[in-house]
Amino acid sequence: MIGFMLLGFLVSNLISQPEHSKPFEPQTPVCSSNESPYTDFDFVLGTWDFFSPDGDKIGEQTYTKREAGCLILEEWKLLSGSTGLGMSFVDPATGRWRQVWMSPMFHIDYSGGLDGDGNMVLKGTIYPNNGDRSSPVQGVWKKMSDGSVEQEFLVLNNKSNTWEVLFSGVAKQRSD
Repeated sequence: MIGFMLLGFLVSNLISQPEHSKPFEPQTPVCSSNESPYTDFDFVLGTWDFFSPDGDKIGEQTYTKREAGCLILEEWKLLSGSTGLGMSFVDPATGRWRQVWMSPMFHIDYSGGLDGDGNMVLKGTIYPNNGDRSSPVQGVWKKMSDGSVEQEFLVLNNKSNTWEVLFSGVAKQRSD
């Protein structure tokens, strides 16, 4: 009986509200504007081959804008078969870039923005999917003059309290 009363209350309130006060009116999203900070990470858009610091190809990644330009979706695959998927967006609560990244090994949740040199720097936490202890992590994407993007990810070693390279390499945009 209480459920029917609650439903009746909700329906009557929705019906009696003026047209202009409906909470779900379509609006142009601010995040689809073609201005900073929403375009700050656009330098990664495209399809890339990923190389180790030694120059060996180790993977491929694709970054695409989705959801009316409000989301950058990253699909990542190592030649060894490991995969990962990331979603990057400007968090409306903070105005900062946030990336949530997932792979079978771990997930990362970090945020940040462009530093003084134009590098995208995100800081947050890496969570191993095997139940091990989480650690602070930071990622840096640096656009190079030749159009490539250097990427370096550091994790804080909880025992030694030192930053260690988790992953490093260079992405070169495919021409095909």
